[in-house]
Amino acid sequence: MTAPDAPDELWEGDINDAAVEDWTSDTTTFERVRQIIDVTTEPQSAGEIAGRAHVSEPTARKHLAALAETGRVKTITTDAGTRYMRAPQMLAMRRIAEIHREHTKDEIRRAIRDLKRERREFQDEYGVDDVDELTLELEPGDDGWTDLTRWQQVEQNLEIARAALTLYDFDPDDSRSAAARASEGTTAVRERGSLGDDAARTA
Repeated sequence: MTAPDAPDELWEGDINDAAVEDWTSDTTTFERVRQIIDVTTEPQSAGEIAGRAHVSEPTARKHLAALAETGRVKTITTDAGTRYMRAPQMLAMRRIAEIHREHTKDEIRRAIRDLKRERREFQDEYGVDDVDELTLELEPGDDGWTDLTRWQQVEQNLEIARAALTLYDFDPDDSRSAAARASEGTTAVRERGSLGDDAARTA
């Protein structure tokens, strides 16, 4: 017979409740709504988001409206009412800031050169100027669709890397990012692969 205070009996059914209690005690209602919307990729009602964030629906609506004003939330009007989801550009914006924080200006410039070289290789191989032209050239089942997908990633990565580079116009001192990398672990950053591959994690 299991003792009344045995761990498996004590915690049965209570772990999630304990985690939620810790979460709600350590965060504000605004922080919880923001955290929930950041992982919401499909439109949901304010009531659904309120339930997940453990706040009232009026509170959720107020915070969602504020987040929509900042561009963090996308609102969708439907017959059933307004729906909310994470703004698609938010991941790209985070990735831009992360690249700027973790890489020096020279590293970003090298990554841009590598991406441009890869794009030229696609252009030369298929005899087209851009990825849209390649889309029109390919037939169903063509092996070139794999290259097309990668080319699209290259174009996206170029946009992100260029945006990260422009941040140095506001923070021209390379040493800040170098110091940040040193404190966070330079080796881990350098071993992750090319900057372009890092930027692809926006999907």
